[in-house]
Amino acid sequence: MKTITRMELKPGMIIGEPVVDKDKLLYDAGTKVDDKIIAKLNRHEVMCVTILEDIDLATTHFEKIRFNENFKAFEKTYTVLLSQYKAEMKLFLHTGVKPSDEVLLGIYDELFTYIPTGGILLDYLYNMTPDEDELTYTHCLNVALLAGAIADWVSMSEEDKKTLVLCGFYYDIGKLRIPYDILWKPGKLTPYEYDLVKHHTVIGYMMVRGLDMNEHVKNSVIMHHERLDGSGYPYHVTGDNIDIFARYIAIADAYIAMASPRAHRSALTPLQILGNFEASLHKYDVELLMPLMKRMADAQIGSTVQLSDNSVWEVQLINPNHLSRPILRNEKNEFLDLLSRKDLEISKNL
Repeated sequence: MKTITRMELKPGMIIGEPVVDKDKLLYDAGTKVDDKIIAKLNRHEVMCVTILEDIDLATTHFEKIRFNENFKAFEKTYTVLLSQYKAEMKLFLHTGVKPSDEVLLGIYDELFTYIPTGGILLDYLYNMTPDEDELTYTHCLNVALLAGAIADWVSMSEEDKKTLVLCGFYYDIGKLRIPYDILWKPGKLTPYEYDLVKHHTVIGYMMVRGLDMNEHVKNSVIMHHERLDGSGYPYHVTGDNIDIFARYIAIADAYIAMASPRAHRSALTPLQILGNFEASLHKYDVELLMPLMKRMADAQIGSTVQLSDNSVWEVQLINPNHLSRPILRNEKNEFLDLLSRKDLEISKNL
């Protein structure tokens, strides 16, 4: 809320606190201002009125984040640095000369000045609305940011953290050689189109294999779609044969993909993302995945969710053996353990 002079009052504003003149209530909080109200306040010579701001009208956690001044600064800087990253990668595509590590790590460092914690990064990225023309670049930049947060969560050395961030910047570079209308096609891909998209790992590796570049970065380009159970591609590599940095990037890539809106669906909620990870534990390195999952789960405590039956609940406790099925409480102080209610699903965060 903020207090403004009567002269600044305009129709459509919402009164935030009761307006009183000589102990007489003129208007209660929540009243929508119109010309008649302004005229009456003029007659009573009311000097100041408290009104609601946009953030006061936000109803969900993520709507409120969008009005946060630090988020606004992050979003503005992100837009500028995304353009810089895109320009650097386009130059690489055209000349074969890769950006310096210092330039890419500088982009990461500047953005992270606005991110006090990794949990806040997850909130911020969830609120970003990507431009359709920037999807591949946005995805890589977000993975690089998340890679840095993961490195902090698992206490990587500073050198390894830099390497993992660079993996994020480069790992999907092969997609920049795939026609955009195929890569981001809203409908189902044909078998030929699907094979072409899958080939981006090999295309990317061909672009970086001869460069003076950390081998972990190169391995992340070719291996980020390999899975521990051998179900990945392009070579069905299994277990520890997959570079550990590629295993980290596989997790970050999957998270960012699920947390981003697509033509055929909205962004998944954090607990829906957790559920998808839990259903695919055999594909990922669980030891590497758990730090991300636990932080995602802990960040949901206190959040408000809507279930598939349209009921509204607050997340109270996380079930340690099934992070995506928490214990909930409603406004009647009733409790619901989603672990015992398989017929209900979380449909969205409020």
